[in-house]
Amino acid sequence: MKFLRLIHCFLFLLAQSLWQGFPLYGFAGDLRRPHNLSPKKIEEFTKNVRQNLEYGNLNLRVKVRLYEPLKNDSQKFGEIFYTNSPKKQKIRVVFGDKEYKFSYHKGQITKDSGNKNFQINSPFFDDLLLTPQDLFLSLSWNDSYEYFGEAKVAGRPVRQFVRYEKDSINDIQYTSIQAFVDIKHMIILQIDFLNDVSILVRRLSVGSFKNFEGIWMPKIVEIMDLRGHRRTKLEILSIEMGN
Repeated sequence: MKFLRLIHCFLFLLAQSLWQGFPLYGFAGDLRRPHNLSPKKIEEFTKNVRQNLEYGNLNLRVKVRLYEPLKNDSQKFGEIFYTNSPKKQKIRVVFGDKEYKFSYHKGQITKDSGNKNFQINSPFFDDLLLTPQDLFLSLSWNDSYEYFGEAKVAGRPVRQFVRYEKDSINDIQYTSIQAFVDIKHMIILQIDFLNDVSILVRRLSVGSFKNFEGIWMPKIVEIMDLRGHRRTKLEILSIEMGN
């Protein structure tokens, strides 16, 4: 009888996990690790991802629309100026009369804006979820990621990485981050934030791609707060290459 109760309990938890879209991993630090690559191949892949995301010289002027899908009055239009060099990444975000400047170097985000009250892990707008931290997590690589295994995101083959980092973003506490990297294009397709019992609480995912003048870039990025059942979408309207 006790055995049957245990079976029923497990099936209930499994069904709840599948229904809510939460991973059934157990506790933090105890994630299953289906490694299927040699350490050499993992090192080579992460090196290529890092080079693809961070190295080289690149200047982009990106026009964007930020909005809540179910609210027509939530739309914000603005521009993101992105500068990438072998030494540092810089981002300047402009929404109307609001301007924010940030830089990323050796895993650290530095606020260059004169707005002292604005925080790296707080959203640009109270009613919309995008934060500066989201932008850098999508555009840079952190060497503290550990290889987890292969999976699929929106039908595309990806390699999954995890890193343990106790922090918060938009007041959502998390203890680990999982990054899903497209195997072919070596672009981050999805970033999951998990709490201390490894339940998904926040997700950033690429909804679609578009070729902007020979460069494959995300077209739609969606941010979801699983705790508060909120969503925000970032739509790239156009990209201009600078010198």
